[in-house]
Amino acid sequence: MDLMLIIFFISLLIILSGAFYKKIQNISITEPFLALALGVLVGPDVLNVIESTDSESEFKVLELACQFTIAMALMATALRLPKHIFRKNATSLTNLVIFGMIFMWGLSSGIIYLLLPDFSVFECLLIGAIITPTDPVVASTLVTGEKAEKYLPENIRNTLSFEAGANDGFAYPIVFLALYLLGAEGGGDLGQWFTKVLLYENILCAILAYGVGYGCGFLMKKAHKAGFLNTKTLLSFSIAVALLLLGGFHILEMNPIIAVFVGGFAFAKDITANEDIEEERIQETMERLTTVPVFFILGLMLPWQDWYSMGWTAVWIVILILLFRRLPALLLLMPVMPKFRKKIYSVLIMGWFGPIGVAALYYAVISKDKAHFEDAWIIPSLIVAASTVVHGLTSVPLEKLYHDSTEGTNERENLDSRT
Repeated sequence: MDLMLIIFFISLLIILSGAFYKKIQNISITEPFLALALGVLVGPDVLNVIESTDSESEFKVLELACQFTIAMALMATALRLPKHIFRKNATSLTNLVIFGMIFMWGLSSGIIYLLLPDFSVFECLLIGAIITPTDPVVASTLVTGEKAEKYLPENIRNTLSFEAGANDGFAYPIVFLALYLLGAEGGGDLGQWFTKVLLYENILCAILAYGVGYGCGFLMKKAHKAGFLNTKTLLSFSIAVALLLLGGFHILEMNPIIAVFVGGFAFAKDITANEDIEEERIQETMERLTTVPVFFILGLMLPWQDWYSMGWTAVWIVILILLFRRLPALLLLMPVMPKFRKKIYSVLIMGWFGPIGVAALYYAVISKDKAHFEDAWIIPSLIVAASTVVHGLTSVPLEKLYHDSTEGTNERENLDSRT
């Protein structure tokens, strides 16, 4: 890969999409979709402007791009969320994140096992775990902007954002559980998974990250009150905190994804109330600068030949995963989510908008390397590409349909107010 050519096309796309941002939104096209399409167009499979190199280097570039993109998206999500969202919606959010992930993991694994019977149960569990997390990167393009704010109640947008941010990190232990069951990590010792992965790399990580994030937020708050903080430094400060959490907890061999979300959430608790920071629109800048590159790189690397060799199975995987990975899970959880109990249209729209994106790519690259299992990349990359296209193109039409169907009904009761 020629990095200068990659930088050129990414910059060109950011400039053009920025110049025609509102027009693009009006025709239901998202920036991830545009970036993916441009990557395919200039990549080795079409125009071959950017030639492929050795796969090891390509996957290393993609892994790093995923890490930076997730870090920025998680920090942006934390800044966007109301600071008391979890305290006020603890039951709904806890059930959605924990049991929603378990159901999505089981449903996804079952679909893979049904369509690919040659795979072992543990291989199906691994692929199911990879595609379980909903993605904050793609989700942000669906729940932010004028159209989303016009058509979707704030509670739905905040719930989707929180879930997408939280389950990115919480997917880590289930992905590694599947790797342990396969024997690709720790020799299959589940006791080691419990102590090393669950307790050390995730639970202790979350506790420490909360402390670091809270400390950074406290420092920023005091500096702002003392008049030491120039509002122009807010963007760099927020990015630095995200990268501090990402890099620091990676060095400690902990889960850097959960560290960024939990730490970012703690950092933003006092920050989100400050009007100066809201006016800066930090999250939009952070997301746009990191979303385009990772999907452009993905477009360069898509394994078209491997998908083609799967025949109609590839098509059925996409259809069944997009329809039955998440919708049944949300319908099952509706009675235990107080804010959404008996609100069928709201649950359906939330059940559809659970895009699969950068988090799945990140876990796919890790799993491919650790398990030496090529399908851990081939199948998730297929689903990510399909999700980027389908969820991107359906966002505005379905949001408008939801708005028209629920306007003037009790469906929207308690959903339009800020949580």
